[in-house]
Amino acid sequence: MDASVALGARAGEEEDAPRSRRLAGLLVKRPVLTLAIAVTLVALAAASVYTLAELRRFRRLDADRFTYIYAASGSSKPPQFLAHFSAGPTEIYQPITLDKVPARMIEAVLAAEDHRFRSHIGIDLRSILRAAWVNLTSLRIRQGGSTITQQLVKLRLLTSERTVGRKLREVWLAVVLERFYSKDQILEAYLNEVGWGARSGISVRGIRAAARVYFGQEPTQLTSANAALLAAMIKAPNRYASELHREETRARRDWILRRMREAGALDHKEFARARGTSIRLGAKIPSITGGHFVDMVRREGREQHAVSRSGDGPVWIITTLNENLQRIAESVVATQLARLERRFPELRRRDPKERLQAVLIALDPANGEIRALIGGRDYQTSQFNRAIHARRQPGSAFKPFVYCAALTSSTATVTPMSLIDDSPVVLTVGTRLWMPRNHADRYKGWVTVREALADSLNAATVRIAMDIGLDAVVSTAKRLGIESPLEPTPALALGALEVTPMELARAYLPFANGGWRPAAGRVIESVTVGESVAQRPTPKRERVLSGEGAHLMTALLQDVVERGTARNARVGGVLGQFAGKTGTSNDGRDAWFVGYSSRLLTLVWVGFDTGDPHGLTAAEAAIPIWVEFMRRAIAIEPPASQSLRSPSEVIPMR
Repeated sequence: MDASVALGARAGEEEDAPRSRRLAGLLVKRPVLTLAIAVTLVALAAASVYTLAELRRFRRLDADRFTYIYAASGSSKPPQFLAHFSAGPTEIYQPITLDKVPARMIEAVLAAEDHRFRSHIGIDLRSILRAAWVNLTSLRIRQGGSTITQQLVKLRLLTSERTVGRKLREVWLAVVLERFYSKDQILEAYLNEVGWGARSGISVRGIRAAARVYFGQEPTQLTSANAALLAAMIKAPNRYASELHREETRARRDWILRRMREAGALDHKEFARARGTSIRLGAKIPSITGGHFVDMVRREGREQHAVSRSGDGPVWIITTLNENLQRIAESVVATQLARLERRFPELRRRDPKERLQAVLIALDPANGEIRALIGGRDYQTSQFNRAIHARRQPGSAFKPFVYCAALTSSTATVTPMSLIDDSPVVLTVGTRLWMPRNHADRYKGWVTVREALADSLNAATVRIAMDIGLDAVVSTAKRLGIESPLEPTPALALGALEVTPMELARAYLPFANGGWRPAAGRVIESVTVGESVAQRPTPKRERVLSGEGAHLMTALLQDVVERGTARNARVGGVLGQFAGKTGTSNDGRDAWFVGYSSRLLTLVWVGFDTGDPHGLTAAEAAIPIWVEFMRRAIAIEPPASQSLRSPSEVIPMR
């Protein structure tokens, strides 16, 4: 190396070293400056992390907007639309792309909410200053000055709290959003996100839902007058959609029409025609099908990331639900509960939340998949899913597990024709005496095991449980699918425990399918992103009962239907081979029936949420619902899984 070059390099190093030392010394001597720099760096890092997280959340919500939930159907029919994945529990939400929104609707919204939308950077300083001046001079909050982008940020990512911190986040995210999304993308998201009030307790979200609910039209069919009216409602939807404020609504609509004319969106003739149009708002609320089930789909989809996007295109979620069976179940539960209230007027309650409730669960015996599910009488009144969350006493519906333990254990010496004493029995439980009583205090003396189960004899059942040992009953019940805590007490034999309806229904599956216990039932059959189908793996199953044991239990439970406590099910006109068991808890608080064929297992529960006794037997309350559902269901072809090669060809866009 040339000596002069080397000397220059050393000189540069010597110059850089003192500069670094001087900077370090400066920071040491000025701790306030050091702290300020550190705080700034930390703040910038935190802001970056926060911004990236919110953008990621925005993208996920945007993707969910075009995720559809469908009910499965036979291979000859396309799946039936149920709901949008991102819709709320009691919400009408029907997203639409911007190219399906007419220009007059877009111009009406811009005139009402943000007429400089096309030119600002996410915030409009002039609007902010104007709003601040109006609020200051009036000494109250009268204007907000938020742009459409800011409103979208608040709707999608933030809350409605009025704090300085939230407003600063809103402004910052609005500016960021404009850097990553086009104006059309922001406008499309806003038109699908903004709320248009509520009708009959159901929220209306998005322009397509609003057009359908208030005018019974698609957005493309809206006139200029109706477009301006919908735009007027954004500011205060429940106020401007009310009959009480008709003149105020007209004034705001006409103000928007004038702004549209000033912007060149309307000519004089169209403006005059629109302004002369009378205000007429309808209330066409579509029914919610399978609401409790759809909630389960959304939960499973989020927990298992079933709707995560790995590519472009809409997402179709095909569920295990059979729409025809679901509609039958909803109709039957509604009509049969109303019939019970007419027959027994003392069961009527004025408060909708206190009315008599019912659960209906229909499962595929082979794999435990849900074909129909009613989690309560009226989903719009109560979104509480009693099928999976309510814990109630099964009463005599638990007895098959006692008899299964007695008949199928490796050391069992009991047969269906064995004799058992059905006479009063008194047992010592702890420090107290306990005496199980038969219905109406009627005892039959010596009876066969088959007869004891068919007639649901309490005294005989308790004797069987005590003879084989309560631990054997507990072990059998848990092996078949009862997951709730089981205390080995004599009352357990009569169903003195709490289970969920779904838990009880699934525990009957081994009786119906030859002795197999399917894994926890899935509700999502497949997920399709664009043209890529991801079939969900079939849940594994475990043999928990021999085929001979399952056949024996089914034969005994067929006797319950043919000549025992469930004989009303046969009288009701249900054809074919069925087996099942009734259950009524103490004081008639809970009425149950679990019945099945080789094609369908259906559980019905009837009771009050409060636990108040209704005094009805299973034959009076639960069996009529089961009979009517099964009678109509057996005519329907069993649902078949459907593998989709090209979803866009068989699934209609919603």
